[in-house]
Amino acid sequence: MNRGVACRMERRRRKISMINEQLDGQLRMATLDPLEGKQFQVRKRNGNIIDFDETRIYLAIEAALKADAELDQDTPANETMQAAAQRLTQAVVEKSLSRASDEAPIEIERIQDTVEDKLMELGFRGAARRYIVYREERRKARAIRGDRTVDGQPQEQMFITLPDGEQEVLDPGRLKRDIYGACRGVEDKCQANDLFDETMRNLYDGVTTTEVDKAMIMSAKARIENEPAYTYVAAR
Repeated sequence: MNRGVACRMERRRRKISMINEQLDGQLRMATLDPLEGKQFQVRKRNGNIIDFDETRIYLAIEAALKADAELDQDTPANETMQAAAQRLTQAVVEKSLSRASDEAPIEIERIQDTVEDKLMELGFRGAARRYIVYREERRKARAIRGDRTVDGQPQEQMFITLPDGEQEVLDPGRLKRDIYGACRGVEDKCQANDLFDETMRNLYDGVTTTEVDKAMIMSAKARIENEPAYTYVAAR
């Protein structure tokens, strides 16, 4: 293993251990320690059940705060930011566990909705926007990958609006084939995968067919200055 990667993993392990100790103490003071007498569980989007872990909530909140402050995610959070992340985490945990039951796992979507709500309620509106964007990007990524639940159902789907106003499921595979077709003959100079990734980043649920075409063209045009061969791709 690369020594730098190993060092980052060790720092992350120590950080998670420290966060767990801090949150454990805070939750006990709030008499909401999830390990006191019972263990709450969470249902992931794919249907799998995992143990409730407040550290995951803390790390997601800290990442949103860093993004809002335009900090690199590898940059350690200062004490003020850590304190804010801990306070927000405690608020999210309290709300999530207050409506949990012994019988049913907590849905991951409800926890993430609560994170958004608490960021807004406690005045971290910029971080809330960053978190919303992050969730949407992850949702889009699941749709592109075709992630499925344990019973084979799609976790996420994006829809495209047809000229007659009807909607159908966006087929990433078809879009990729169109882009690869446009790059035929200039594959040595034009990167179809990069064009596909950028095009998908610019799409949204309910996008029109015209906007899909425009997104593909703009992705190619943005590269013409560095590689003139993209002119042919954009024209196709």
